[in-house]
Amino acid sequence: MATIAEALLTLATSRVICSELPGIYTHVRNLREAMGRADSLTQETLLVNLYASLHTAGSLYSPSERVLLSKRAGYSCHAGGLSPLIRAEPFITPDSVVVDLGAGNGLQGLLLQCLSPHRRTLQVELSSEMIRIGRLFQEALGISADRVEWIHDDLVNVSVEAADIVYLYRPARTSPDGRELYRTIARKLASVPKPLMVFSVADCLGQFLNEQFSLFFTDGHLTCFSKR
Repeated sequence: MATIAEALLTLATSRVICSELPGIYTHVRNLREAMGRADSLTQETLLVNLYASLHTAGSLYSPSERVLLSKRAGYSCHAGGLSPLIRAEPFITPDSVVVDLGAGNGLQGLLLQCLSPHRRTLQVELSSEMIRIGRLFQEALGISADRVEWIHDDLVNVSVEAADIVYLYRPARTSPDGRELYRTIARKLASVPKPLMVFSVADCLGQFLNEQFSLFFTDGHLTCFSKR
């Protein structure tokens, strides 16, 4: 958790990030004041508040992006939380490729790079504005360009064959259009020619995965699958 706190404070005190999010320093001040006290519950709450504020930065879509988001029955920019990061971190090796499907501004993937530096993170996102903010986050955190690839595209167009770990937070509703998106994602994952792991927050994907996938963890928020 200390690594996550350090990364979030680095972002929130960056001059560039502060210019994009003028109110962010209020969260920094409150957290730093709490860190001077022994009240761990208050510290945790304020850290989560800071995280959530950073996670929503850049949550805008162009008219054409919003049309496609609606077509896919997509959700817009939900914060996945810190516990999925902590749960995923032990499974990441220096040679891992992590793919975030519906990455938003990429905060989750960037924090995973801070927690466990690895070969490459593919950040797949429909909003060009969130990718712009994510690139600023990456620069502020000092994560090299070769370790993060930003993909501005519809999820259905993106290959996941390089993935060792796939992360997603319920990218679509369970309407007919959303269910078709989950079927498409499940087919893509099934076609990956190697073992992989899936970390699915607020899971709607599991029901579409085939017998190659085994459930190995769930806590009602995060659901994890491994593929043979």
